Parts: sequence; structure tokens; C-alpha cells
Amino acid sequence: PIKNYRDMKTFKNYMLLTLVLSLFLTSCQTKKQTPKVKEAQTVVTKIQELNPKISAIDLAFKTEITNVYQAYNKLKDALVASDPTLALAAANEVLANLNKVDMGLLKKSESHKVWMTEKPLLVTELNMFIKGNSLEEQRASFLKISNSMITLVENFGTSEKVMVQFCPMADDFNGGYWLSTDAAIKNPYFGDKMLTCGSTKRIIN
Repeated sequence: PIKNYRDMKTFKNYMLLTLVLSLFLTSCQTKKQTPKVKEAQTVVTKIQELNPKISAIDLAFKTEITNVYQAYNKLKDALVASDPTLALAAANEVLANLNKVDMGLLKKSESHKVWMTEKPLLVTELNMFIKGNSLEEQRASFLKISNSMITLVENFGTSEKVMVQFCPMADDFNGGYWLSTDAAIKNPYFGDKMLTCGSTKRIIN
């Protein structure tokens, strides 16, 4: 029991000190329990820009490869529009332009090897495309056509800048590449169902 004024004053001081200590300990515990959160860092994926792998290509040969690519681009646009009739006409144009390419213009053994490997594959793939009976079959063949075209363009280049674009959902989620002059994504594997699905992976100058 508190007997006098002095005891009362001592008691008040004791209670005040207890309260301050309690607040201090609570504050320390709160600080310990609050983890420091790192600020999220923005990840920017830089698109790789490449020059053709084989240098000093004859300008006449590059013009002929450009003609093949431009016909391929019409084929890509026809599939974007989901137009099988237009796609068939474009595939025939790609094949005709491919057969006009003069291999004699290639001077390096390296360039001969690339051409002799990819041209027969591309001819086979284009013929498969032409025999297709549906838009779905055309798109399946276009996947293989694009792979060979990418190899040709990455090795020889064209007279214009070309984008290598990719959709992760094409080919039953195995993913599919294609070439385009347009930086905007226009998906040839799905058309207007998923027109903008994909991204540019590299640019060939």
C-alpha cells in the first residue's frame, strides 16, 4: 500500500519508466519483424541486331534472295489474313523466285554449302505447302518454310532490314518463328484469333 506523498511520487515515476520501456521494446520488436523489401527492377530485353553471317555477297545474288524474301512476305501476310487462296498463289511465287536464283554468283565454299543445304529443303517444304488442302496444313508447312528462310536470310541478308519474330503458342506450344519487314507483330499462325501474340527476337540488317 502507498503510505505517503513520497511513496506516491516514487510509484508514478516507476509506472512512467515501465511505460517508456514497454514502448521502446515494442518499437524494437516491430522493426525486427518488418523485413526490408527490395525495389522491383525493370527488366528491358534488348532486341539483338545482326549482320549477315557471310560477308561480301554478290549484289546480284542478294537481289535475287530479296525477291524470294519479298514473295515469302506476301505468303506470311496471306496467312495473317487467313486467306488460303492468296497464300497458295504467294507460295508458288516464292518457289518460282527461288528457282531463279543463280548459285553461280556465290564465290565462297561456305556460301555454297548453305545454299545447297537449304534450297532443297525449301523446295520440298514449298511443294508440301502447295499440296495442302486446308489453312491448318498451310500454317504447319509455313513453320518449316520459315525456318529455312531464316537460315538463308541470316546467312546472306537481303536489301532491307528483316525482323525475326516468334510466337510461343504456335505448333502446339512448341513455338514458331517467322520473318517480317514490319516491326509490329502480325501472327501468321493464328491470324485474327491471336493477331499480336509474339515478339521480335532479332533484327537482320
